[in-house]
Formats: sequence, C-alpha cells, structure tokens
Amino acid sequence: MPRSWRPGVELAPIRCHDSRVNPSITIISVPAEDPDTFEAMYIDERRHRSGGWVTFPVRSSRMLDAFFMRATASDLGVLRLADDTDAAGEKLTTCLIDRQSLLQALPDLEALVEAKADDTARALVRYGGDGADVARVTAALAGEWPTSGDPAEEAAAFAFHLLKSARVAKGDKMGVCWEYRGEIAW
Repeated sequence: MPRSWRPGVELAPIRCHDSRVNPSITIISVPAEDPDTFEAMYIDERRHRSGGWVTFPVRSSRMLDAFFMRATASDLGVLRLADDTDAAGEKLTTCLIDRQSLLQALPDLEALVEAKADDTARALVRYGGDGADVARVTAALAGEWPTSGDPAEEAAAFAFHLLKSARVAKGDKMGVCWEYRGEIAW
C-alpha cells in the first residue's frame, strides 16, 4: 500500500520489522531550481516544502532509476547525492532531477512510459533476465505497484509514478527527487 500526501489524502502506515526499515522509495516534488537549491534543504524540509509525495516498498532492493535508465538506454538528467542517514539512523540515498533538467527530460520520460510503453516493457524484461514477465511489467508501467519483488516490474512502476510526479512538479515549477531508505543495490 503506497503512502502519499496531498491535501485530503490519508496516510497509511509503513510496516517495519525488527526496527529496521524495509527498503522503500519516496518520490517527492520539491522546489529545486538547481542542485545547489536542493542541497541547501534539510531532509525533512523536502517534504514540508513539497508539492506532495508517495512512498512504495522496494522488495527487489534495487536502485529502480538506474535499472530503468540502463534497461532503456535513457538519460533523465538524474543527480545522485551522497548517501546520508535519516532521523531514525537509516541509510538514505537521494536522487534528483532539478527543474531545468526536468523540463528537458520530461518528453523522453513521457515517450518511454506512454508512447513507447511496449518497447519499454520489453527492454525492462530483457535487462531483468529470466524472472521478468512482459504482461506484469506492462501492468506496472501503467501504474500498478508490483508485489513480486521483480526489479523490472518495480522499475516500470517507478517510471510511471516518476512521470506522474514530474508532471505535478512541472505545473508547480519544481523538480523531483526520490529517496531510497534501507539497503539498496545497483
């Protein structure tokens, strides 16, 4: 179940085990004209100044943006910041597409998620290896967050939700960042 914040939307709890955070990704539209503006914000300030956010589990424990861009041979202008820790002491890895880069990357992201969705699904399956299924990846590319833990499916769902957040960010004249919490591998 995703967590989100927008006025009038109720938050659902994220379940944790053994006081360690299960790997998750939070996609946030943030006021980031450029990387310097973003880096000047405190971690908690990102959400307070955001246009909204949504959180999903990352059962594959993979960096979904890197998986997506490698599979599709795309460059979305992503800046990966130095790893940090959140207030609970959990590992935090943050990636950003600032406002200027977002305006340049949005047409490519729209094409990959919408216009060329079938090609994107096949590329994700090919990159993901034997366990991936085109039908499930296609469903994830249409917004259905998977429960299987397959990285191709999760990368597809991430791309859909990144596009959705990017459109909100464009309208609000913001950028988009995403935060991985927990142990995430390339």
